[in-house]
Amino acid sequence: MKQLTLLLLLLALISVSCQKEDEAIVLPLPGDVLQLVAPMGSNYDDQVYVSLSKGKIHVMPYRNYDLAFEASTQGFHIYLNGAKYMFASKTTTSDFFLADSSNANWCVDAEQLYADSTAIGNWWVQSAANVTGLSNVFIIDRGRMDHSGASRFRKLQVMAADDVHYEIRFSNLDNSNVTVMNIPKDPAYSLMYFSFENNGTVVQQAPPSQDWDFVFTKYTHVYFDEPLNSPYRYYPVTGAVLNIWNQVSGSVMKADSTPNYVPFDQFKYDLVAGMPFTTNADVIGFDWKFYDFNSSRYFITPDLYFVLKDKNGYYFKMRMIDFYDGSGNKGTITLEYQRI
Repeated sequence: MKQLTLLLLLLALISVSCQKEDEAIVLPLPGDVLQLVAPMGSNYDDQVYVSLSKGKIHVMPYRNYDLAFEASTQGFHIYLNGAKYMFASKTTTSDFFLADSSNANWCVDAEQLYADSTAIGNWWVQSAANVTGLSNVFIIDRGRMDHSGASRFRKLQVMAADDVHYEIRFSNLDNSNVTVMNIPKDPAYSLMYFSFENNGTVVQQAPPSQDWDFVFTKYTHVYFDEPLNSPYRYYPVTGAVLNIWNQVSGSVMKADSTPNYVPFDQFKYDLVAGMPFTTNADVIGFDWKFYDFNSSRYFITPDLYFVLKDKNGYYFKMRMIDFYDGSGNKGTITLEYQRI
């Protein structure tokens, strides 16, 4: 019996000695400090989609589309093109032909793009893989700065949606040109873009989800301190919006407000653990620059930068360093970034 016990102990020791040790996790070395130029144009006519991991941009005119539909199989939200200063009003009826713009309550998408704070909102009757029932009719204001007359307003109704498409109906306000159309979903993209032009068109606007982290664009900022009828309550701004549909998140480092702030050049990977990351789409926002009325010129806000985390778990620090091109034209953004 003693011999058997000794034999078992010996075999156990041999087994332990042969077990493979845990491999240490080796973090990739930080990348080089790089620069990208995002040319929006002096009138901010273009949206510039930026991928930090790939170091590339994708430029498209913001006027190409009106609405953006979530492209994932389980996504059902619809967003306005805030660059066009768009508004939407939900009517009280699902009868497409009776709906009108009387007593309209105009809304914009919250710039954080919270799911419960979009202008169109949770339009569906049943939140499931297959959405049933007609939505109420929406009146869409396509934006007074880019449209006028009969081109400006549209009726919109979502008739159904599932994991592969949306079915929508739209027309002019007077019920002319009623069109029913399918908007396909493609999970390789964050959003599917749609224009009311040419009786409805699906537009290829943004690159695939993996090819952009954020987009420089115009959008509508809400100053809640301003009265509802104030011309400054809904204000067009130029900034950046995160690709929250691809799990990009961000955090802000600002000298006068961030605890334990360190300058951009001193920020290292080991500081990431103590930072609060958010998926608010406007975490970069627009106040990384400011306008000086004395010089009639924009300047970059000093001691402000951002740390972004992409879907693959990589972290980047990033800051804007210029808002002008070599000829002195505004709207050309130079940013500096590094994978940390």
